[in-house]
Amino acid sequence: MTRLLYITDLEYKPGGGGSYAVNAHIQDQLKKHFDLCSPEPIVPKISFWQRLLSRIQRYGLRRASRFFYFSPATLDSNAARAAQYYSSDIDAVCFRSAARWCHATPPVPYFVYLDIVFHTFFENTFAADDFLASDLERIYAAERQFLDKAEAVFFESEWGMQRALSAYSLGPENCHVIGRGGLVTPPSEDTWPEGEFVLVSVALNFEQKGGDLILSAYVKLKQRYPNLRWHIVGGRPTGDWEHVDGITWEGVLDPGKASDLERFRDLLARAFVLLHPTREDTNPLVLTEAAYFGCPCISVRHFAIPELVIDGETGVLVDFPPRSHELEAAVSQLIESPDRYRKMRRAAFDFARTHFEWDVIGARMASMIREHLH
Repeated sequence: MTRLLYITDLEYKPGGGGSYAVNAHIQDQLKKHFDLCSPEPIVPKISFWQRLLSRIQRYGLRRASRFFYFSPATLDSNAARAAQYYSSDIDAVCFRSAARWCHATPPVPYFVYLDIVFHTFFENTFAADDFLASDLERIYAAERQFLDKAEAVFFESEWGMQRALSAYSLGPENCHVIGRGGLVTPPSEDTWPEGEFVLVSVALNFEQKGGDLILSAYVKLKQRYPNLRWHIVGGRPTGDWEHVDGITWEGVLDPGKASDLERFRDLLARAFVLLHPTREDTNPLVLTEAAYFGCPCISVRHFAIPELVIDGETGVLVDFPPRSHELEAAVSQLIESPDRYRKMRRAAFDFARTHFEWDVIGARMASMIREHLH
């Protein structure tokens, strides 16, 4: 059996959120198809003083800084630590993400599985003048070369892949979209209580994911639909939500705790709609997880989200940047159109199983790895 070395900076946490969940699930899948070697995660060592200097330059002096997280010394250190595991019995290497490993030079063929490249992450998160252009170009060039030399690069989304191809002029023949699944195990059936109007939102950063827009829409919707309720999962909400009837702040639910995971599953099973009018995102897992339960999502026509929510079929997408009145209209239309809503639930339930099942994703990835190795 092919012996595959898996390199990551993330702890194996099947019950972790977001990137932790994807990291754990893909390891589980690779173990089904290969003799997988999974050493301890290689966590980059960043100097406290480098972090402090960067913050002082950017926020205190209003000057562009170097991107110390991917400094040459840090990237060299990451590569050297990964090289400790290049034993003679290893047939290939799979890296989770790219930029942090871009100084690595494995002696065997290697593969990369990632969400987005650093160029996309930077444009999605920072202002162009936050960091030195020359330093960014150094990182872009190193990541481009690292991806170019890979046997195959597996992306979680078409959006992420196309952004990478455009930014780095990569050869498309070795880039593939294989997707990713969610954290929770899909239920066997849709158990939504007919006529229960529960809205759910999930975000550690309330305003970043449009919580303020949901609040504004909810206040108006509540006047028209007195039975409407809203459960907020994640970080503490902002605004005057505590004085609005029908809102429950669940707090952060830790999927690693059985009771919290069960509560999360219960909320998705009962949810009428999951609202995610995000301002900053890439490929949010929660949209897939809601669809597992047959719950339609209302989100934005941006990032990789149109691949996760089929507008008008499995949910509703509004233009980016989102506005509260569009959310209000979308929720109202679904409440007022029960037949359309039931069809949407069925479509969401089926779509999630067709496109976001981990076993299918793992088998596709394994098949492509074998093709490249033989």
